Amino acid sequence: MGDTSAHIGPFHTTMALHPDIHGETIVTIPPLGQVVFDSHDGPIGMSLRLDSVDPEEARAIINTPGGVTAASEDLASEVTDAVVRVAVEALAIVTLCGLLVGALAFRTMRRTMLTGLASLSMTAALLGYAAVTMRPESISQPRYEGLLSYAPSVVGDAEDIADNYEQYVTNLQKFVTNISGFYAFATDLPHIGVDDDTIRILHVSDLHLNPSAWHLMESVVDQFNIDAVADTGDMNDWGSSQEADVFSQGVTQIDVPYVFVKGNHDSATTIAALSAYDNTVILDGEVREVAGLRFAGVADPRFTPDKGSQPSTDYAQQMLAQSGQRLREDIEEAGGADVAMVHEPAMAVPLTGVVPLVLSGHTHERAVQDLGEGTTLMVEGSTGAAGLRIFESDTPMKMELDVLYFDPDTKALTAYDSISVGTVGASDITLDRTVIPIDEQKHAAVNGAGVEDVPSPLPSSSSSPSSPSSPSPTDE
Repeated sequence: MGDTSAHIGPFHTTMALHPDIHGETIVTIPPLGQVVFDSHDGPIGMSLRLDSVDPEEARAIINTPGGVTAASEDLASEVTDAVVRVAVEALAIVTLCGLLVGALAFRTMRRTMLTGLASLSMTAALLGYAAVTMRPESISQPRYEGLLSYAPSVVGDAEDIADNYEQYVTNLQKFVTNISGFYAFATDLPHIGVDDDTIRILHVSDLHLNPSAWHLMESVVDQFNIDAVADTGDMNDWGSSQEADVFSQGVTQIDVPYVFVKGNHDSATTIAALSAYDNTVILDGEVREVAGLRFAGVADPRFTPDKGSQPSTDYAQQMLAQSGQRLREDIEEAGGADVAMVHEPAMAVPLTGVVPLVLSGHTHERAVQDLGEGTTLMVEGSTGAAGLRIFESDTPMKMELDVLYFDPDTKALTAYDSISVGTVGASDITLDRTVIPIDEQKHAAVNGAGVEDVPSPLPSSSSSPSSPSSPSPTDE
């Protein structure tokens, strides 16, 4: 029903009207998701998409004394002007369509004009109804979709929002200010040349029966255009059939291939339940191509759902080393791999020199380690925030997952985004980007005989405060 471009605060936006029986206003904020306001009654809805941002203006709002006040002076009038323009465009488009349909159907001037007038009158009445039912206080009760559902503080606390016009304008300013802060940060992220051909892999681990992990993963897959998910194990806690039957169904929420290796809390029942879904790829001693990358993986040889079932430390380490060595032989026999997946970091050591990147989990601590000979180990934190064990600590874990970016030609890891989401009363989201320097003359050439001319892939982090550290083989 028409759309118009509008400059609102530091944002270049597109505002449009569309049929909607609920009559909502939907604000789309790429790549975070959407904020939905029950602003009026249907059958006409309004959408506002933030297309781009003026980075200098966004920084000025955040960093300049008085910047918020200065940027907010014309904010309400800018929104009003955009609404008026899109309404006029909708009336013009609908009237024109009515005239066209009338001309084709009746082929007389009088009936053509009556059809166009009827279209204009009907649309004007619907717009008038939407205006009469407008609820300005709806900004205090937003609904969040996508990644934003984990960070409602992006709009502001509802108790700070009053229902008179001046307070409405104030909180409109707060909305623009907070989103400006996000975009000001986003524009400072290092440029990595991500394009449509870049391979995007979402690394998750240690869900531990946390149902929120599935929703978070689904959101990130959608918002970041993920090509495949790599899960390094411990989806369950006890490996029971009840856990497997109920919790593994979450994989149906993921619309891309789901590559999985068994963790020490996963059982044969867990693997059987996951294998029933078409989008799952279970790895245990083989190399499979998924989303343009060659993935190799091996299951954790242990099944230790409780600490009483732990093997001795020496025997456990021997089992892990043997599994890693078996995977090494499988990779060499297959002619190489781009990414290897294991659960316990200790299993990655035998893979040194035969694969450029090893993904693991288990320790519930995110870490990056250079194993030498051109091999990097990336240990993921707990995407499920350790499940029920989150309540055992005074400082609850965050839900952690990483978006990995691969060059489609060389298959080299070029950058990764580390996402952390607060839990248990917290609603913060952090995204740290790490760009890996690429020397065009030193790309990994992994084959069965080893690695040729491989650079040290330790990343230089320009936005993450954490530094690479060696993961400790603690049992989780």
